[in-house]
Amino acid sequence: MTVREILGVVARRWYTSVAALGLATLLAILLLQDGGIHSTRTVVEFRWPGAARIAPESGFVDESVIAFADLVARKVNGGHEPKHYSEEEAQLYGAGLREAELVFMSYVGNQFVTDHPNAAIEVRVVGRSEDSVNERRTALVEEVLATATRLQETVGTRKSQLISQSVQPLSWRIEHITPSRTTQFLAFGAIGVAGIIGGVGAALLWDRGAQRHRRRSRTGPERGPAHETR
Repeated sequence: MTVREILGVVARRWYTSVAALGLATLLAILLLQDGGIHSTRTVVEFRWPGAARIAPESGFVDESVIAFADLVARKVNGGHEPKHYSEEEAQLYGAGLREAELVFMSYVGNQFVTDHPNAAIEVRVVGRSEDSVNERRTALVEEVLATATRLQETVGTRKSQLISQSVQPLSWRIEHITPSRTTQFLAFGAIGVAGIIGGVGAALLWDRGAQRHRRRSRTGPERGPAHETR
């Protein structure tokens, strides 16, 4: 079909284009009303009893303390190793998640080969509201701390010898992520293009279906072969 023929079909079937553009407009309105998401990345560190992190022998990079922190993370995750993204810096919302939580050991590498460089557990939570994110994050951090204490007390470790846990103060903040104006502009442009393409495609399909229906109506129902009479 030529461009003129396509434009003629779109003009005849204008209502399909209106419907497609209406859906695109509704999607754009929903995008404008999206208040973004809240995200947090809280870090719980493990060290030898009474040792400061900056001390040379704090245990923060000791293999036994790292192994213990890994055990705690597995216990909190029900005995399973959580899935890793290709990069440690990858955010949950970057994977399209809007309501999710994740507890895992700090690692280097990727989802296929990982290595735990230090005894730190990360608690990540994303959600629509700041209150829900804070509530879920607090519950998970408390579970990490309680699990670490319980595992050591189970084997009879004295309180003075318990591996200490602490939460990085700066990691306690909750970030509010919203799309930038450039991102919104690009999204609106993509929605508009999709609406136009959808309207044109719907008009062509509708017109083709109508033409087939008219041809069938003119020719009538198909008849079988006539029988010879004697």
